Amino acid sequence: MAKVIIYKSKTGHTKRYAKMLSEELNIPCYSYKDAKASENDEIIFLSYIYASKIMGLSKILKKYNVKVVIAVGALAYSKDYVETLKNANNISLPFFYLRGGIDYSKLNFFFRKFLSIIGKDIAKDDKELLNLFKNGKDFVTKNNLEPCINYLKNI
Repeated sequence: MAKVIIYKSKTGHTKRYAKMLSEELNIPCYSYKDAKASENDEIIFLSYIYASKIMGLSKILKKYNVKVVIAVGALAYSKDYVETLKNANNISLPFFYLRGGIDYSKLNFFFRKFLSIIGKDIAKDDKELLNLFKNGKDFVTKNNLEPCINYLKNI
């Protein structure tokens, strides 16, 4: 099993998942910039998604022995979306996607504007998705982590 969790979070959703995972697996958890791990430590990496890119992933892969990648985003889970993320980020490692949410209060003007513009394009006629991109929402729950926890406890 991995020995350290490293996360990169923009609005706190990824951080909350990382902390929950840390408690459940009883392993340390560090933010991306405060990471305390050696290059030989086995790492679980969690990060947010920006335009189909998992932020910080390429640098983490070069620096650490990453065993599992977990991406956190606002969109609902779908197999197609998971495949899109895996392909866009060249992921061949075990990969999980968790729904986090959108918190506009923690985003700067640029990100708020960007999300409102792409949200209209992504959501089109989906009222729930339009509402998400208009008002934001938090989907973080421990239940969402269950597949990750089960996998990590059995490797």
